[in-house]
Amino acid sequence: MDYPHQAKRWHSDVRKVATTDTSLPTTMDLSLVVPVFNSSAFAAESATLTHTYLASFPTLRFEIIFVDDGSSDNTAEILESLRLSNARVIRLPQNLGKFGAICAGMRTATGACRIFTDGDIPYELEAIRYISDLILGRGFHVVIGDRTLPGSEYAERLSFVRSVVTRVFTLFVRILVAGGLFDTQCGIKGFRGDVADALFPLLRDREFSGDVELLYIALKYNLEIKRVPVRLRRQAPSSVRVMRHGLRMLRRISKLRRSWYLGRYKSESMSRIADQSYWNREETTEVRYRASGSRED
Repeated sequence: MDYPHQAKRWHSDVRKVATTDTSLPTTMDLSLVVPVFNSSAFAAESATLTHTYLASFPTLRFEIIFVDDGSSDNTAEILESLRLSNARVIRLPQNLGKFGAICAGMRTATGACRIFTDGDIPYELEAIRYISDLILGRGFHVVIGDRTLPGSEYAERLSFVRSVVTRVFTLFVRILVAGGLFDTQCGIKGFRGDVADALFPLLRDREFSGDVELLYIALKYNLEIKRVPVRLRRQAPSSVRVMRHGLRMLRRISKLRRSWYLGRYKSESMSRIADQSYWNREETTEVRYRASGSRED
């Protein structure tokens, strides 16, 4: 898939990303957070492939953060043995769940753009570049993969049962919390650095429904969310048990509205990022009109 973008490579000027806090300790253009759990079968291949791709852009300052979510196999040892530059492995002492691992990685990330994706790197690597371009070059708050968009290649390669369950789950999510989003569970999402710093500490769900919670909060704060098509590259065996995890996720999702109204997602940082109080600029605009003589008294 050829993603539309203004350039065929990352340029140094993408570092001029607009943020609401210029004091952010950003030292990287891109942080890629990859949660892994019992992934020894494909960890080396995925890590090497991703690192080679990102390293092919000479002006890009990047880091890859692998978060081992309490694996019982030798996933962490395999990743560490690769000794990839600009990459590090975080070991969690116990299994916290997918979003527990993602949050742990995001806490250490320093990129102006921060992307997370699944450990098997399921989507074409160009999606990482495109998401980064949209955030660094155009300043979107959140950019998410959406498997329902034209140009995506995903649903037709799922098993019939999993495809049906995914559609049913999506319908319930749209009814309960996120009517404007058709695919909350796609395994690649990107965030502006200041947004990630403010958003991830608010998350309470540490399992698979963290995707929905994250997007629910972003929608409630009226952040700019951009959806992009994705193309499946590979699909490792999923640890999601369709019925068991699906029912648990729906129970947790049903509580999101209550958590919002109880103030559990209140954040001054998020409010500042999302602020559109254009009426506060009225006095300044009035002065400019008078100075230019373009408005009669």
